[in-house]
Amino acid sequence: MNNFIRIVLGIMFLSCGREASFTVTGDVEGLDDVMVYFELGARQVDSVKAVGGHFEYKGNTLEAPEYITVSSGNNQWGGRFWAENSRIKITGSATGSCEITGSRTEDEYQLYREHMKPVWMAKEAANSMEDSVFMEFARRYPRSQVSLNHVYNCRLLHKYSFPRLNVLFQCLDTTAFKGRQWNTFMEVYNIDRKLQPGCTFPAFSFPDVFDTSLSLADYKGRYLLVTIGLAGLDEYENGLLSRKELYDQYADKGFTMMDILLERNKEKMIKVIANYGIKWDLVSDCKYWDCYIVREWGIDHICQNFLLDREGKIIEADMTRPSNPRTIEVLDSLVSL
Repeated sequence: MNNFIRIVLGIMFLSCGREASFTVTGDVEGLDDVMVYFELGARQVDSVKAVGGHFEYKGNTLEAPEYITVSSGNNQWGGRFWAENSRIKITGSATGSCEITGSRTEDEYQLYREHMKPVWMAKEAANSMEDSVFMEFARRYPRSQVSLNHVYNCRLLHKYSFPRLNVLFQCLDTTAFKGRQWNTFMEVYNIDRKLQPGCTFPAFSFPDVFDTSLSLADYKGRYLLVTIGLAGLDEYENGLLSRKELYDQYADKGFTMMDILLERNKEKMIKVIANYGIKWDLVSDCKYWDCYIVREWGIDHICQNFLLDREGKIIEADMTRPSNPRTIEVLDSLVSL
């Protein structure tokens, strides 16, 4: 797999026109009478038979370039490449290396790999270098799907904070993109943008264990720490004692807390209240991960904390945990105002 792609940097030789669909023609020595499979993500989309090393596949029109996996039925050959609406050729050996021509996006991807290699080799220093090095590439290729793919992965896989992500996003020419990956990214990006400091927190209404409906308006005039939790999950329950200490320290200083739990029923909520002596509000619509906030607020991990001011505006969208000394510093500065 590692030797699969040895790219020919031939952007200048690519056709300037756009094909109505894409074709992949392969001449790969050693592929004799085996099936060749094409996958998009984790989904197999089609297959063709290689005879005497030759195969030809015609795919449907792509709305945007897609990263495709190709492999032989005997699992002895395969790799990945960026497909687009063009005539793509794979030539080489099943036991050696192959080269791909005909895909501008694949050419750009290989340039990207070379550009980012110093970062990936640096290991410890990678985090501090990666953004600036990528931005150099993105400014050269602001319309490339490869640039979008990097930003997409920074949010969906690596969970970049919105401010950090937004710096990278500004390097893209957003008029150039469409398709599945762009739509998915923009859905998440637009949700994140509405949950940043200074924005009014989304309205909500949830029942507590006594079926009393609680909304954001009920907390007006107090600083509010909203935590997304799940009873029984170690990550949530291991932090309850430090959160109880935080509540006790600031409850009489215009501060309170609310936990929105992604539960199936109220039984675990009641146990949490009894076991830890919880004095703040625990609420849930008992719809588990089908709770509307998962979709509308972009919740993708437990113990996400939002700190709100007295008017319900966001002070911090990813507040540090109560056990973190910074949390005390932030609350001290607020309650002293």
